[in-house]
Amino acid sequence: MLVHIFKRFLESTSSHSMTEININDEALLNGRPSSSCSIENHDTRNIMWGYLRAALRGDQEAQYQMGLNYLNGHLGLDRSYIHAEKWLEQAAHQGHPFAKEELKKAYNQLAFS
Repeated sequence: MLVHIFKRFLESTSSHSMTEININDEALLNGRPSSSCSIENHDTRNIMWGYLRAALRGDQEAQYQMGLNYLNGHLGLDRSYIHAEKWLEQAAHQGHPFAKEELKKAYNQLAFS
């Protein structure tokens, strides 16, 4: 599963718009620092991997955060209700106070959309 998540993450980071990449390259070539250089992408990647490592070790808050990030498509992750459900269920099973509520909201959103 970790390999699958890693591959999906690499695909999402490599699929950034070429315009953004070209703007960054042009800014660097002209000696102007770009405001959207890869520091932000690097930080996002580190945050996602930190949550993933902790979630795989059983940390309920990290599992909850992974569920939310999959549910909303944040931190470079594709929106995936299957993965969101898995992480939110694990967090809820461990007693996370908001995981069950998020699961109910997600189920209702899917049922009535």
